[in-house]
Amino acid sequence: MSEQKDNRNGGEYSVDEILAEYGSKGAKPKAAPPPKAPQGSQTPQRPNKEAKKVVEFPTGKLPSLSVGEEEDQPPASPIRVVERPRQKEAGPMPEVVPSSVGRAIGARIHTLLRRADNFADHMYDQAEPDEETRRAEKYIPGVDQEEIAPPAAPSPGRPRLRVVRPRELPPDVPPAKLAAQYQKGLKGQGVRLRLALPLALLAALASVELPFLPWAALAGELAGLGLEVFQLRCLALTMLLALVCLLCYDVAAAGAKQLFTLRPRAESVLLLAAAFTLADGFSAAGMEGRMDCLPYSAVAALGMAFALWGEHARRKGDRLSAKAASQAKAPYVVSMEDGLWSSKPTYTKRSGSPLGFGSQLQEEDGGHAAYRFAAPLLILCALLCALMASAGQGAPGRFVWAASACFTAAGSWTALLAYALPYRKLAERLSKVGAALAGWPGVVRCGRGGVVISDLDLFPTGSVSVTQVKVFGGAATEKVVGYTATMLRVMDCGLTRPFHDLLRSNGALYREVSGVEWHEGGASGIIRGQEVLVGTAAFMHLMEVLVPPGHSLKNAVYCAVNGQLAGLFLLNYAMSGAVNPSLSALMRAGAAPVLATRDPNLIPALLEQKFKLPVDKMEFPPVKRRLELSKPDPDGGELVALLSREGLNPYCDAVVGGRRLRSAARWGLASALAGSVIGLCLTFYLTSVAAFASLTAANFLIFMAAWLVPQLLLVNWVNQY
Repeated sequence: MSEQKDNRNGGEYSVDEILAEYGSKGAKPKAAPPPKAPQGSQTPQRPNKEAKKVVEFPTGKLPSLSVGEEEDQPPASPIRVVERPRQKEAGPMPEVVPSSVGRAIGARIHTLLRRADNFADHMYDQAEPDEETRRAEKYIPGVDQEEIAPPAAPSPGRPRLRVVRPRELPPDVPPAKLAAQYQKGLKGQGVRLRLALPLALLAALASVELPFLPWAALAGELAGLGLEVFQLRCLALTMLLALVCLLCYDVAAAGAKQLFTLRPRAESVLLLAAAFTLADGFSAAGMEGRMDCLPYSAVAALGMAFALWGEHARRKGDRLSAKAASQAKAPYVVSMEDGLWSSKPTYTKRSGSPLGFGSQLQEEDGGHAAYRFAAPLLILCALLCALMASAGQGAPGRFVWAASACFTAAGSWTALLAYALPYRKLAERLSKVGAALAGWPGVVRCGRGGVVISDLDLFPTGSVSVTQVKVFGGAATEKVVGYTATMLRVMDCGLTRPFHDLLRSNGALYREVSGVEWHEGGASGIIRGQEVLVGTAAFMHLMEVLVPPGHSLKNAVYCAVNGQLAGLFLLNYAMSGAVNPSLSALMRAGAAPVLATRDPNLIPALLEQKFKLPVDKMEFPPVKRRLELSKPDPDGGELVALLSREGLNPYCDAVVGGRRLRSAARWGLASALAGSVIGLCLTFYLTSVAAFASLTAANFLIFMAAWLVPQLLLVNWVNQY
């Protein structure tokens, strides 16, 4: 039977022949002639001896055989035997075909188990990497892949139409001219501030009962004049408040203008508090049951003096920022671009112009923007509380006193200090390193994200020098220097300037280059019909350029012409001591540094081994993404700051300082608004029950001074990095 199968080459057999082959007693095989091949066709090859015959049953019901059935009668459904080559042990397991239909399920389960065992034996088998893969893994530095966020699904609802009114931006004045404008009147404002604060403190001293003050001694002398000590103190406090308001006339004028245009701000609340307090000072002596409750002139006077302090600090900070931005005609522009790296906001730095800086610097700050919504509500609530505490309690004569207390509590001392004081202190630090924040709009854009760092940030101009030049293969030094300098100029990395100086000192010339291609560790191009490779020693090994033993250096640039090493240039990298602290400050602030370096030597391995930088917390994109990140769109991004100096220190100070200033201003404004709301609620309750003994000027001063503590802590925190 086996010989017949070999001769038939996969022909069809009857059921009797199959049963006879497998030892059936009920039937004998009947010889069948082999099938004839069609004319014109080749004779099929002899099957392999190791081939295994598999019985395939046709779909449907199996043929049934009776005992007395004739052998010559062909079966209703023929069965074919298909020749299949045997698989090796490492390949997929062959199917097990049962000899009877009843064992089909068990055979199938057994086959699945064998396949599972075979998969478990070979699941960890890996193909051996070829030589090219080994070389790439050895010489190509590891890079970080970018995380791209999926696009946001469109909202299923109907789009809402909003009418957006264009804002009227201030004129874009050049920084030098803007600094001169802020300088005018700044000295006089400082003099008025130094006079207003002592007068306000004197009013506070006159409002407190102290044993060394001669109020009791004056009682007898004033009795002969028909005056009382309470009346004298009220008159003195009213005069001090009036003097403070005159010294702070710019705050009062700003508040009056805001009320007249129906756009109240924090100055409007302070102006109303001072006006009602002045009226209460003249009418306090005639109020029944006042029980020596002095007017709150000291609280209102300190509020006006602190408002002037805030305006002076803001103006001084703006002058320092404008002066720092005017130090360079073409400063570096720090901007924020959304989704530039890993679908996150990213800081970029490029050479540009101070366009838009003057306009942003003159915009209103966070304090004015917050009180744009808070001031109308505070004024309305203070008026309602004063009416309910006086007329609502059947005592309309207490309206002036209640209004004075409510508006004084609503006018927080730190309303205009929350942004101005931290901003002035930070501007003093940034101006020393040549950085300037672009006003409150630039501060708002300072958030979490990446910070693109280039070659010149780590090693500014003059930090890299060529210490040794070595030529191989008898090539001319001028030719090797010219080729290398040409390629590095096309690469536009931090080595362009030192090799330009080397080019001039050797009398070489730049050449025309074409077909430039970037690689990890170097670049290639065609110069005068010759293939030129410039890069690191690892790049030369990767490109199969032979480097002599003992000449494989990490801080060197190599040049190869037509596959032969032509030159070696030993470099000296001098990193500033401020780079490591700047990177640490960036990481502590939540800003991830993104190394977009073009210098083939500046890879994480070198920065970690030689300069001890924390490269494990930095991002190192592939070479194509580094080229894109190091050349950002000149028209893209939103202005954050201007830098007049190179290096990482001013860049880091602007980014981290802007983030801290934004946090300090927000916390300070939250504290000021919380103090206004809590104070308004307390004064409403105390005035409604006529608690003159509890709502004294001394208690009022202590309550308002308590809200100064968080603001002073934030001022000292903003530049501690």
